[in-house]
Amino acid sequence: MESQTIKHFDTNANRKQGHMALLLANISWGLMSPVSKNILIQGEISPLALSVIRIGGAALLFFVLSLILPESVAPREKIAPPDRLRLLLASILMISANQGLFILGIGYTNPIDSAVMSSTTPMITMILAAIALRFPITKRKMTGVIIGMTGVILLVGGNRAGAIATNPLLGDSLCLAAQICAAIYYVYLIGLTKRYAPFTLMKWMFFISALTYVPCCSFTLTDIAWTQLSSATWLSLAFIILFSTSLSYLAIPFAQRSLKPTVVSVYNYLQPVFAAIAAVWLGVGEFGWTKLGATALILLGVIFVTLGSAENSQKSVGKA
Repeated sequence: MESQTIKHFDTNANRKQGHMALLLANISWGLMSPVSKNILIQGEISPLALSVIRIGGAALLFFVLSLILPESVAPREKIAPPDRLRLLLASILMISANQGLFILGIGYTNPIDSAVMSSTTPMITMILAAIALRFPITKRKMTGVIIGMTGVILLVGGNRAGAIATNPLLGDSLCLAAQICAAIYYVYLIGLTKRYAPFTLMKWMFFISALTYVPCCSFTLTDIAWTQLSSATWLSLAFIILFSTSLSYLAIPFAQRSLKPTVVSVYNYLQPVFAAIAAVWLGVGEFGWTKLGATALILLGVIFVTLGSAENSQKSVGKA
């Protein structure tokens, strides 16, 4: 009886920690867009340079953590030769392309839009899985795709250029392209997550990305007047590297150990909420009725897709 009570307590504790990890991760990702936009508006750092700082800084942080953390947290796994090419492709898609395109998009569009676009990943992943892996598309999923895509069209078409969003069409397209890259990673390279620990994958993916992406774009760093950066800018950069990148990327696999995939997906809907609050507070975003309606349609579409995926999983388990 006592052992069952302890086990039940441990399970509840793990779930609470998982919920806390998801909450912190999605708050960090939600704040990522307005914080980055606030840096870019100052004109001290270009979008391309910010992406270099984010990827390079996270790679350095993961390298340092791999040296000081115990092996139980940061295992010293070796990547099998057959998986090295797949890891290279994963790094290009999930780190270089996803993060690079996303930050470039933030430079052109409203930070609220970029956060909303980041919530479309489950929907895009479902479409690619249906095309490439012949995963079934239920009526609920199809309804979600139609509703979500209507919201995307409304969001992109309803934007106008201004002081904050200099080219919203281009910016939204880049942010959407970033989510497509992430969806391709989830569909084609998800097998890597089953063979290696989360820390191992993140460490090597950021390290490879730093080697392939940073040298090509490092020339943008010479244009930054490092000694003249404000303390607010330094704090914002530290927040992006530490919270919106490194810790957030590790929080999701940690939460997946104790929570269902549908629960993990639902937390994505918090990102636009926190992004909108922070963007309006920082004065780098506007949130009118058109944007509110488009955001609601996109999130409703993703909810339909997520519920449809959960329904399929439950049927598969029942048949098994």
